[in-house]
Amino acid sequence: MEIIDCLSSSSDDSEDSDSEMFFNVFFPSSCPQEKKVRVANFVEDVIDRYNDKQFRDQFRMNRSTADYLINKYESSSFGCINDGRGRKGIPPKTQILAFLWFSANKDSYREVCNLFNMAESTFFSHLNDVLDFFYDISKQYIHFPDTDEGKERLAAGFEKISKLSNVIGCIDGSYVSIRKPANKIRSTYINRHDMVSITLQGVCDAEKKFLDVCVGSPSKIHDSRIFSLSPLSDDLPQICNGRFHLLGDAAYPLREYLLTPYRDDGRLTRKKRKYNLNHAQTRVKIENAFSLLKTRFRQLMRLDFFTVERMCKFVMACCVLHNICISMNDYFEIDDDITQQESSVNQSRNPVQPNDPDVRSSALRRLGEIKRDNIADSLQ
Repeated sequence: MEIIDCLSSSSDDSEDSDSEMFFNVFFPSSCPQEKKVRVANFVEDVIDRYNDKQFRDQFRMNRSTADYLINKYESSSFGCINDGRGRKGIPPKTQILAFLWFSANKDSYREVCNLFNMAESTFFSHLNDVLDFFYDISKQYIHFPDTDEGKERLAAGFEKISKLSNVIGCIDGSYVSIRKPANKIRSTYINRHDMVSITLQGVCDAEKKFLDVCVGSPSKIHDSRIFSLSPLSDDLPQICNGRFHLLGDAAYPLREYLLTPYRDDGRLTRKKRKYNLNHAQTRVKIENAFSLLKTRFRQLMRLDFFTVERMCKFVMACCVLHNICISMNDYFEIDDDITQQESSVNQSRNPVQPNDPDVRSSALRRLGEIKRDNIADSLQ
């Protein structure tokens, strides 16, 4: 593996960027430039020589999936590089591979830059481009079906699990551990486990693909409040159209389009216990989706970005990648430790079901109770 010497370049990022914050704090402009020693031709001499198993072990996805992403990025406006006079730009292939390596492993910015032979400021700049690219294509890969036929296919997938009909998605929230965002109050982001985190609200299908994602809310906020603030709460009645519904845990309000389990007061009938069991067997898909997401993209174990905006874009990019991998039959084994941690945290996230304060909410809840009772009565 060849090693080369190069000079570190000063940061040219915008005033609110992570890179300028980093370099202004730790590397003032008055400091002399230092020689950096980095790996040369890491992509050509190492990554391109990986066999399929070695590539998958390092990037947590198949080479064919990475090639698909590279081609899509190269053909977009975000993958353009400077081919004219001046310093030669970083190839789109290297930009994507550096991002995938960074996402799949818990490496620092400096480690990734050393491997892929780029200055820290250059990596920050291209990271912006890649994140904007994934945000731009997110609606192509994360969305509910537009037609009843598509929704019926979703419902058929869930019905095979536990015989619950007309289910088109499972909803839940997951903590994403973060560093305290710049210029923010730490206590705002403290969750019930005394961790600094933001909440990722997701809806998935039976294949664990995300149908809707909302991220960025401080985890101090209750899941029901996050749901009410998300665009999904306004869109769901139209999406479900009185026929379909999502499954959520007791943290969510019971509605005709969002069914929760019966509260176990020790006096549940056999049908209600059966409904709760089938509900749990189906809703676990969203917990599995979060576990798979964090297993594949290890940076989500703790995000070290300075700004909430960049954190949200990175989480969104990982969700898009997650769906692309599943669409290309690029499956990955879920880490049992992450699954147990996700389940343990989920059980104590929002133990109290919110009340419906007004008449309209109470009426909507009553419609949900009627629908839930009818489904429970239909179970054998």
